[in-house]
Amino acid sequence: MRNFPAYHGESLNLMFAEWHILFPTQKQDLKCTSCRAAVNKFWEKMVEEWIEIESTPEKTIKTTNASKKKKAKTK
Repeated sequence: MRNFPAYHGESLNLMFAEWHILFPTQKQDLKCTSCRAAVNKFWEKMVEEWIEIESTPEKTIKTTNASKKKKAKTK
């Protein structure tokens, strides 16, 4: 399996393009083996987290209401 890529070339191009949008200061080269491994690991981790979020029932997800502001007490 070591001789076969885990992703198709088009998928790799998309992952690297999205990586550079999210992290413009962290340059990764598609031809670099360790760079490909790092980008693949990042996206695999993101997919795991997205699946976990999707499988979590909505009742247990806590949302905060950013529009509510506490009023300062005046004396």
